[in-house]
Parts: sequence; structure tokens; C-alpha cells
Amino acid sequence: MLEEYLQEYGIDLSDEEIAFLSLHLDCVLKINSSIRLTAIHGKEEGERLHILDSLLVLPEVLSAPGGKMLDIGTGGGYPGLPIAIAADRSVDLLDSVKKKARAIESFLEEDYFGDLELKTIGLRAEELALERPEYYSVILARAVSSLPSLIELGSPLLQLDGQLIVHKGPHDEDEFIRALAVADIVGISFLNKREYNLPCGAEQRTVYVFEKTTAAQIELPRRSGRAQRKPLA
Repeated sequence: MLEEYLQEYGIDLSDEEIAFLSLHLDCVLKINSSIRLTAIHGKEEGERLHILDSLLVLPEVLSAPGGKMLDIGTGGGYPGLPIAIAADRSVDLLDSVKKKARAIESFLEEDYFGDLELKTIGLRAEELALERPEYYSVILARAVSSLPSLIELGSPLLQLDGQLIVHKGPHDEDEFIRALAVADIVGISFLNKREYNLPCGAEQRTVYVFEKTTAAQIELPRRSGRAQRKPLA
């Protein structure tokens, strides 16, 4: 089924890459019995709602600046791992739940990737921003937190001209307006958005792209959890 999805959407992966993504999904589903990485339990749904859904932001990733990428709230490794394979980009997989990060780390086989670096990090985004300020050229975030929170969390981690690619469900105009207000405070500009439906279940998706254009007007990062509990807008 995965091969059919990829063919339908014109995503070109080698047999080896497809096999690896399938093996990774098997691992995620197995680990899920003891550590909750996903709400999905079936292989076919995982191929559609994890692997394909992750890969459908490839157009935004391929047009983004080159350099190191970060996947915030990676969970089972989505979208970071499929994107790393398909786009041939080095990606850090960030999750604040350390046992999730360790579970994915145990799966990664360094010799498979050659020069491609895939690393897991068990920290909050605010903690990583203190260690690696303005380090990443692209940040991915899929189905995690609100747009205003993600824009605040992404700003101190992004290089100037770096991009934040946020992958969410149906467009929420109120959330988007608040996101634009936060973006103005933290030196981020809105570039574009794209909406589409997944096959079969026809779930609605929206991909938002933001760019860091200037320094933030406030000191970032704020204390851990503030972006979610007390958003700037």
C-alpha cells in the first residue's frame, strides 16, 4: 500500500528506502505497546497517517534553505525521519519525553545513512535553544502544539532566513491571527500556506511556512512551558 501512495503522489524513493521506512514503522508500532509513540495501531493506517503524511511536506522542505534541520516533538520520528530519507537532509529528532527519544535512538542504524546524520535529542525546545541558539536552517513541527507556541519556540533556534514548516489539521483562522501577532514579536514572517486532503480518510491538512527575518523584540527562549501556558498572543 505504501508504494501505491508514493506513486500516486509522485514521491520517488528507492526500494531500500521504502523498506527502511516500513521497518521503522514496524518498530514504532512494536514499541508503542510499552511507550506511547502514536495513537495508531495498524500498519496500513501508519503508512498513510505517518509516512505519507510526513512526506507530503516535501515540496516545502525542498524549497527551504539548505543546512541542518530540526523536528520538534518528533514522537515516533515523524515527520523528521521520512523527510531526512526523501530529501537527503540531516535532521535532529527532538522530543521532550526522554524515553521516546531513547526508543527511536535505539532503532537508528548509523551505517545505513552514510553521510546523512540522524540524531535524537531528549530535551525541551527551550533547553535546546540555550545550547544551540540560531543553529538550524529549517524546523519541522507536525501535529504538535499551537501555531503561536511553535513560532515562539522556533524563533531562537532558527538562523536568520531559516524557515519554520508547521504541519497541522484544518486551517483555524483565529489561531492563525494569533500566530501572526506572535510572529511579529519574535522576528518571524509568514510566507505561505498550502491545504490538501489525505487519501482514503480524506483528513484535511494545512502546511504553514514562516521565515525568520529579524531579531526578536523580547529575550528568548522564555522559561520552559511559558510558550504553551502563557502564549504571547
